[in-house]
Amino acid sequence: MNDLNNQIANLKKTIFKISNNPKKTDTQNQDLSFKTFVLIALLSNIETLAQRYVHYSLPKSELTNYIATGRTLLGFQGSTEDWTFINQDAAANSHNLYNSIVKGSEPFEDILSLLAQDILLTRGRGKRKGQFMTPPEIAKFTAKLIYTPKEENKTHQFCDPCVGYGALMLAHLWNQHKEDPESLKNIEIIVNDIDPFMCHVTALQILVNTTQHNIDVKSFLILCSNAITQYTSGDTSFLLNFKTPEIVFTRIKEIEHFKLWKELMDEVLVTQPQKPEMSVGVL
Repeated sequence: MNDLNNQIANLKKTIFKISNNPKKTDTQNQDLSFKTFVLIALLSNIETLAQRYVHYSLPKSELTNYIATGRTLLGFQGSTEDWTFINQDAAANSHNLYNSIVKGSEPFEDILSLLAQDILLTRGRGKRKGQFMTPPEIAKFTAKLIYTPKEENKTHQFCDPCVGYGALMLAHLWNQHKEDPESLKNIEIIVNDIDPFMCHVTALQILVNTTQHNIDVKSFLILCSNAITQYTSGDTSFLLNFKTPEIVFTRIKEIEHFKLWKELMDEVLVTQPQKPEMSVGVL
């Protein structure tokens, strides 16, 4: 755990190098740095998800049937002047480092919740919207507490109307992957938050686990609305909606079966007794 904390601390330092506008305060530059990092990483992972589907035989012409972005997807959060002070190398390094941390961690480990809270919600900045994040360890304990075995090949849902940075969602998926990894392909995730940027972080966290750990859920939808006044009224927008094509699951299963067959054949060839050599003598 200490190693992970050190990696996250290093990620934070790298992210903070992204924006360096001398006209902004350190806090403003740090906020913009983090928001720019999340946007770049999110867009990149949406593209990687599309490439993943195509790799597993989905025609490019059908991608829009399975991946959609909505009007909640934000652009760059700074001004034209701010953009001139964006360090492109730091942005790329942050993205690559984040992907590496996720790949080296357990599937669905919550990497960004505490980092985001530390950067954006300190000094009471989250009080107006009641933004107080669930610590990952408490989220994991809750996930273990409420876990129930899932019926084989039966669709089930996870819903969170105030998802925040995704701590409870990730903990649920983390625990389910430990208990029954096969069941993840049957889970439909529907989450919501009032804060568009929190939606961005949550979408990024689910996407990066899909692309870095090669784990597909059945579907994912993240809405942006007031859970009390808008959630059931239809007056909502969405950030990201994707559904894993059936052909992806089929191709992955075929590849896994082929790999298993190859391993068995290799084992048979290695353990097969050698025929004794025949020596030819002189009669």
